[in-house]
Amino acid sequence: MIKKTILPILISVLGISQELHAQQYRPEAPIVKESLLFEEKEGILAVEAEHFFQQSLTDIRKWYIYSQEQQPKLEPDIDGFHGNQASRNGYIELLPDSRENHDDKLVQEENFTNSPGAMAVLHYKVKINTPGRYYVWVRAFSTGTEDNGLHVGFDTTWPEHGQRMQWCEGKNNWTWGSRQRTKEEHCGIAKEIYLDIDEAGVHDIQFSMREDGFEFDKFILTQDIDYIPHGVGPETQVAAGTLPPAFPVVGPQIAAPAGRIAVVADGNSPDPDDLGGTAVSIALLRAAGLEDRLVHYSHSCDLERGDRISARAEKERHTLMQVACDITARRWGGFDALTFFDALWQEEETISDLAEAINQSSAEDPLWIIEAGEPDIIGKALEASQPDKRPYVRVITHHPANDDAGDFYSWQQILDFGVSEIRIPDQNTLLKVDLPLWDWARDHPDPRIQWVWLMGKAAEIDDVVKFQKGKWDCSDAGMILYWITGATDGGLSMGTVEDVKYLLTQYVQAHPEGEK
Repeated sequence: MIKKTILPILISVLGISQELHAQQYRPEAPIVKESLLFEEKEGILAVEAEHFFQQSLTDIRKWYIYSQEQQPKLEPDIDGFHGNQASRNGYIELLPDSRENHDDKLVQEENFTNSPGAMAVLHYKVKINTPGRYYVWVRAFSTGTEDNGLHVGFDTTWPEHGQRMQWCEGKNNWTWGSRQRTKEEHCGIAKEIYLDIDEAGVHDIQFSMREDGFEFDKFILTQDIDYIPHGVGPETQVAAGTLPPAFPVVGPQIAAPAGRIAVVADGNSPDPDDLGGTAVSIALLRAAGLEDRLVHYSHSCDLERGDRISARAEKERHTLMQVACDITARRWGGFDALTFFDALWQEEETISDLAEAINQSSAEDPLWIIEAGEPDIIGKALEASQPDKRPYVRVITHHPANDDAGDFYSWQQILDFGVSEIRIPDQNTLLKVDLPLWDWARDHPDPRIQWVWLMGKAAEIDDVVKFQKGKWDCSDAGMILYWITGATDGGLSMGTVEDVKYLLTQYVQAHPEGEK
């Protein structure tokens, strides 16, 4: 009798648990109580955007909380998740986002309102100790031309100098702004966004929609007209109540399989994408702490020049690829014992080095070869290697354009050596992206990350092919990302720029340049 009742009880409990979980996850709901009171001290106040105690006038648009663990599934939402560099790992976005750029249809009082306090109002309870004029700074993330406007007020009043906050600079990055848009200056005038709070005590600081799709991380009130925030800004001070914990950081986890890794890239062929791919690959291995597992790296593996690239341009590419290898390795560190070979100009040495890495392979210590170019060098090294070592070689590939481009070996001939083929999806899908999605690297304060961006930019301005214009392409580095996160045991088969960004920025934050 007891056994017969257990299953229905379990089903009932599980059903209740799932229902409760669904009820608990409400990304538009406040995560703080109204009793939480933020405090201004010595003329400055800082508050996380997601710490609103209430939002009102939300029939048409609402603010939604984003974190790595929980991301609202609301359409349309044109851009992606941007929480990796947000303060306390979370932010809010005004959704739905139906107008990102000027060409998208403008619908007054739906996806745009110039009336402050009319739509999607956020409320923050603060204690002001020092009355006076407070200049307002907001940390925002904008990807287009029509997701970068906001209004600010307090205690249900919306003064003229709290209206039309505007961002033009710092696209695709978290950017502090405090400018007021005018008819004459659409990108805003500095030092014109402020609130005159004449009485000490508790006040309700409010922000309201101007443009949907606005992404909001944090705000600051300061009495210093010349104040400029940096990074994530100052810490929040609390007069009453308790701050919730920061959202957890959930980035790619390093879980590389047993064995060593070798990379064979081209770069001297018409497509210049290996410049960015090489810089990202080397930086990722260092960031993952796996630089000592890299036993071979060669570039310019296209052994027969075609008519799509001139002899002079190809010679330039050899130089650029060597620069991408050597300088990235030196700046990021950890590769002093490794020689980066030019596969065409040092063909014999390259084949010998890769064959030796193959000969060191075993069941416990396999060799994973990243095929980031034509397969000929891999084929020649396999032919020069010991046959009994070849079964311990795994070749990772993501695109038939590499597999089928050999002048001396077909892909089937590579497989006929007895190696294992590890095929993952085309990495161009998520890693060949619009150039602005890498602005975070261009604008990053660490020169190592700026250098990585520079290599991808060099490929974008290359004049041999046209299909890289406006793109930042590190698609071949997706195979490195796959390997360092587990390869065949759960590795990221479709890595993103956000994954790369997380690993590189976490590393440089923990290891400042020049650290021994």
